[in-house]
Amino acid sequence: MSLLTTNSQVRLALVGICVVAITGGLGRFAYTPIIPYMQSTLNISSADIGLIASSNYLGYLFGSIIPLIYSFTNKQRLTLYLSVMVSVLTLGLMGTTSDFNMFILLRFFQGISGAIGLVIATNLIFAQITVTGRVDLRLAHISGFGVGMFLSAIAIWICSMFELQWNYQWFVIAILCLILTIPIISSPLEKGSEVSIDHNSPSNKLSLGFVGISVGYFFFGFGYIIFGTFIAALAVNTPALENIQHASWILVGISAMPAIFIWQTISKVTGNHISLALSCFTCSTGILTLYFFDGIGASLFACVAYGTGVIGIVGLVLMEGKIRHSGSIKFAVAFLTTTFSVGQITGPYISGLMIDFFGNYENAMLLSGCSLFTAGLCMINYKLLFSRL
Repeated sequence: MSLLTTNSQVRLALVGICVVAITGGLGRFAYTPIIPYMQSTLNISSADIGLIASSNYLGYLFGSIIPLIYSFTNKQRLTLYLSVMVSVLTLGLMGTTSDFNMFILLRFFQGISGAIGLVIATNLIFAQITVTGRVDLRLAHISGFGVGMFLSAIAIWICSMFELQWNYQWFVIAILCLILTIPIISSPLEKGSEVSIDHNSPSNKLSLGFVGISVGYFFFGFGYIIFGTFIAALAVNTPALENIQHASWILVGISAMPAIFIWQTISKVTGNHISLALSCFTCSTGILTLYFFDGIGASLFACVAYGTGVIGIVGLVLMEGKIRHSGSIKFAVAFLTTTFSVGQITGPYISGLMIDFFGNYENAMLLSGCSLFTAGLCMINYKLLFSRL
């Protein structure tokens, strides 16, 4: 019998979706459609754009390490609410300054709140929606990334119609986040929802399979964030694509929202690790298509493939990590998020340097696609695969 009723599980999943939409979808990815406006107004180089992005992922790294050190026992709900409010505040403050160092600082703190929000939300949901409950809802909160991407794209598109400058765009994003806090506040977490697996029991020893998926998650973090950071800037700086600047990110969001449920269904047929690898290859195929082919069709296909694959990876890697790690759920999520963050930190800055050096986005996209392909290869559980041959 599940710890929560079906209605309670649905409410918990909805809270999780809103938390991830605020701290991850909007918190992390609203920056992407705003980049072209900041770049043109503030005259910021691609390397600096990448550095601002990297500061967010450095914060994400710090945030993912914190739950490894401090378990937040009996304080998980409070911690979750604080992470949401920090995200909203830092997003709003982005519009109050044009100082580069302040951008770095604000994105850093948003990264911390984003990582803690994801780790705590995942831990609470995994602990409460048990195998006898609505298993399909255990990863529903991951669709919050797609919700945030979609809302950010629509919001910035509407802002552009009214010719609102980049700083007002950040204010709009913060207001959107405040609206999304309503379901979180009005549907508080149930008493007892702070049940947690203590990460001292059982042992958190790293198995070879878990190390493999962690390496794959590093390559995923490195590769996916290059496309995710620069796709809007690529579109606006490519004459043939500038008319789909907003449509490209809208497509990513639309594709991402149902993706986790699609990949969960596929995993029932192929096995979780194969489905995870296929989602990496889907991302890679889309981005490499954009590298090898020009035109609107290739760009739109890349966005659909990217949105569909990315969310599948984020969700499935948590499930596969739980399968391959016999210790604490929180430890597994935090460790995977840490390796992922290292990739995220280096990807935007290195690709930004490449864009400035070569004067185009092609080589950065090639690097992104190849990294995601490598991630797919690392995600496969070869021991399990060969045992079935």
